Amino acid sequence: MTWKKGLLFVMALAFIGALPTVAAQVKKALIPLIKAGDTFPDIALTTPKEKVYRDYLGLPDKPTFRLADVKADVLIVEFLNKYCYHCQQQAYLMNRLYKSIEKAPDLKGKVKMLGIGVGNNLIQLAHFRQEKRIPFPLVPDEDFIAFEAVGYPGGTPFTVIVKKEGEAFVVKDTHLGVIERHAPYLERVRQILTGAAVETAGKSYKSAYASLDAGVSEEKVKSMIAARLKEQTVTPEEITPLKLEGFRYVYMIKLEKEGKLDVWFAAVGSEGKVCDICHDIHFIYIFDRQGIIRDFIPIHVTKFGNKPFEETDVERMRKILVGRDLTKPIQYHPGTDTVSSASMTSALIFKGIKRGTQIFEALKKEGYAQ
Repeated sequence: MTWKKGLLFVMALAFIGALPTVAAQVKKALIPLIKAGDTFPDIALTTPKEKVYRDYLGLPDKPTFRLADVKADVLIVEFLNKYCYHCQQQAYLMNRLYKSIEKAPDLKGKVKMLGIGVGNNLIQLAHFRQEKRIPFPLVPDEDFIAFEAVGYPGGTPFTVIVKKEGEAFVVKDTHLGVIERHAPYLERVRQILTGAAVETAGKSYKSAYASLDAGVSEEKVKSMIAARLKEQTVTPEEITPLKLEGFRYVYMIKLEKEGKLDVWFAAVGSEGKVCDICHDIHFIYIFDRQGIIRDFIPIHVTKFGNKPFEETDVERMRKILVGRDLTKPIQYHPGTDTVSSASMTSALIFKGIKRGTQIFEALKKEGYAQ
């Protein structure tokens, strides 16, 4: 059977007729990284279960809260991750900062602190609290919603000082990375509380998404897909980049498997790092016309110490992902979905895979998938 006839047969089975012309490719809009003068995003955060932390923040016993609900004049918000080395280092300074605030009559009750665990769940944060003896509230940002809302900084720790103005908190200072000295930072907090002018110039922080680059050409991506498929005795006849509105680096694969012709798809997943001394990750995932994940190919994926995934790590991730259905919610479970020494990377891979659900819906809309 010729490829042309085979493709017509596949399309007829899918009842989709001739493939339509897709809209021009557009770059997904990025949320700019928050800076001094911006209002902190109005997002829902998980209310601490412990009464002592709810009382500290002045919150009622409800499932979620907004930052504007916190009873404070100034709030120090630290975006952190349990597995981030610099966040572990900074824990001592933040604990000391909390104690200094609580001992200072001019600060106590007016200045409060909150930690947001990027990509962490309640169990992970409970472990972090116990390990580092954290005295202030920690809330999870398991799905990276809060981190995305502030512009996805290029790592953690990312510390933001906000001040209540009217009904909202306004950003007065941001700091990416470890805060080196306790006393100057405490004085900065005091200046912000009293309304003194604070120097904010010279900072050039950017969203991690602004510089994401897999570092491989389109032809290289196609060759990687072809090589991997051949390892599975799948013969790719043609790999074509698609112009899919709202998404980049999506490919249609015309292939022959076990004597049958079919159409699969591939997408490049790129996710910004969470830890400030880690690397961005880039990978390819392949799925069929029903939305079932068929394979995982690393481009640049690392584990603890920024060491590249070994083949056993790649095979572990394949076992975790292959067979997942993009038409259904895909949830990351740290206990079962993690490659050893790659907790943050595993969570980021799932974060990227979740975008595949949106890609699949776009492919269906354009008539490519079932």
